[in-house]
Amino acid sequence: MAVASGEQGIPSPLAAGRDPFRVLVGTVVSLRTRDAVTEKVTARVFSRVSSPAEMYDLDQSELAELLYPAGFYRRKAAQLLKLCSILLCRYDGKVPSTREELESLPGVGEKTAAFVLSMAFGIPAVCVDIHVHRISNRLGLVKTTTPSETEAALMKIFPKKLWIPLNHVFVRFGQRVCLPVGPRCVYCPLKGWCLNAS
Repeated sequence: MAVASGEQGIPSPLAAGRDPFRVLVGTVVSLRTRDAVTEKVTARVFSRVSSPAEMYDLDQSELAELLYPAGFYRRKAAQLLKLCSILLCRYDGKVPSTREELESLPGVGEKTAAFVLSMAFGIPAVCVDIHVHRISNRLGLVKTTTPSETEAALMKIFPKKLWIPLNHVFVRFGQRVCLPVGPRCVYCPLKGWCLNAS
């Protein structure tokens, strides 16, 4: 994986053990939003609130204002308030640490649940986003049509100890080398065995 990322000992984007609520909110904010915007927005939100109770006390329009310019910021404000209500009512204000419970929360799908499990709780999970799905198929590691299929296939290919850093490595590789359009195959350290290298 160090070869793909171009860096030895590449760190995870978040250290396992980070505050689960911050990881969950940051991941919800990140959907359909550029990384730089996600970081800025998440920092702004957490400069105002530090818990589900504090976020739930915000007015929806106030939270939406904090979330702007994240993609779908109004929808995310509504989802996050509903999510906070559920966390407070069902989980005593704590983020659950099982995939099933996480995926039952508004705005939380397979990718977000896997990311929260791995980054907040240190539980091995393969987080498959658009980069991981695209690159896995392009390299010929898998032949899948959905992120769910890709996740299942990658879990069979990679040992559990690599599941947590896998997403981060693939995302960086996808942003720098294996671009969605016009991949930079000439710079790719994996071009020798990539099925689609040009």
